[in-house]
Amino acid sequence: MSKYKLDYLAKYYFYEEDEFVNSVEDGEYILKQIKESNRFDYKGHSFKYTKFKNISMSDTQKDVDIEIKENSIDVVINGEKKHLDLIYKFETKQLEDHVRIATRISEEIDDISCLLYIDHNQADDFIKELKFVKKLQQDNMNK
Repeated sequence: MSKYKLDYLAKYYFYEEDEFVNSVEDGEYILKQIKESNRFDYKGHSFKYTKFKNISMSDTQKDVDIEIKENSIDVVINGEKKHLDLIYKFETKQLEDHVRIATRISEEIDDISCLLYIDHNQADDFIKELKFVKKLQQDNMNK
């Protein structure tokens, strides 16, 4: 098992306007605010319009523990088993302070876009292990 510390884990939930108002607490109030400024931070979330004219709600956590267990198609994030859908999306980008990994995380009722930010000192090993997890996921699909 390997353990890493992510600098940030950002999850993104996407909504159409009608769905947003009915699904999110204080949705009408938030919608009014983002119509005025295109971005609004509220109760620990950031809300904004996307380039596709829907609404994104982001949830960002700092200093996130992630474990990759041997021969597992899942990972453990802050003590909870999670499935990163690395087959669907697995894109890396070198940034000044971090390496950003774009993927999707499967949760109880939805698949959520997410970004993992890890410092350069851990990035190579972490990405190598995620590539192995992706291979295990592909092998699992082909069974």
